[in-house]
Amino acid sequence: MAGRLAGKTAVVTGAASGMGEAIALAFVREGANVLGLDLNRDDLEYLGEQIEELGLSAQYKYMVGDITSDEDCENAVKLCVDTYGTCNVLSHNAGITDNFTLVHDLENKDWDRQISVNLTGTMKISRAALRYFLANDIKASIVLVTSNAAFESATGGPAYCASKAGANALMKSIAFEYGRKGIRCNSICPGPTMTSIVTSAGNRNEAGAAVHHKTGYNAHYKEWALKMVAMPEEIAPLAVYLASDEASFMNSSSVIIDGGVCLG
Repeated sequence: MAGRLAGKTAVVTGAASGMGEAIALAFVREGANVLGLDLNRDDLEYLGEQIEELGLSAQYKYMVGDITSDEDCENAVKLCVDTYGTCNVLSHNAGITDNFTLVHDLENKDWDRQISVNLTGTMKISRAALRYFLANDIKASIVLVTSNAAFESATGGPAYCASKAGANALMKSIAFEYGRKGIRCNSICPGPTMTSIVTSAGNRNEAGAAVHHKTGYNAHYKEWALKMVAMPEEIAPLAVYLASDEASFMNSSSVIIDGGVCLG
């Protein structure tokens, strides 16, 4: 059904690749205007080329920026509003992963980086959007991509899992605090998905990987690898739904979308 997001204007973070890219494309196809935010200019431009091929280039603008920067977050919302006249959706997908280093070996810099990007960055971009929504009495939807590792911590490294669990808790707070003002907030919690996020981790910590590969779905990863790893395009439809008016009664939900791998 086309046009599910007609009248919606979204800031989409992490739009240059992976789930952010797939969500940006899905939003545009469904009628939304999109301001893509990412650190990678080349891939943001490539996304623009894909959208141009669809004949929908008027619905896309991008900004190179960092979600850990207060200024960049505020400017992304401002650019979206300046370009399209409003903003009523935030789709937050940007994030990084850790390298499975166990807690007793964790260095402060590695912990701080996970928290800075995955948790504090989530707060900063959400805060920027909320300030606009509240000041202009906007009925809006915030969709945060977190991870099933927020619930099944054995499936990821401890710093990553803690940051994603924190992001889910932040989502609940936003949903509670602003739901009565017509601002919904929900999270998507994917399992293994074929994205470039794994390249942000560097080499896996040998000791940590040995522990985690014996637990949760990691213990079965090799046998599941082909059938239990999602493509970003399999996550995007859920983001479309949560951003749309069809999800008007969805608030404060963390939706796990992982093919059932946590059942293992």
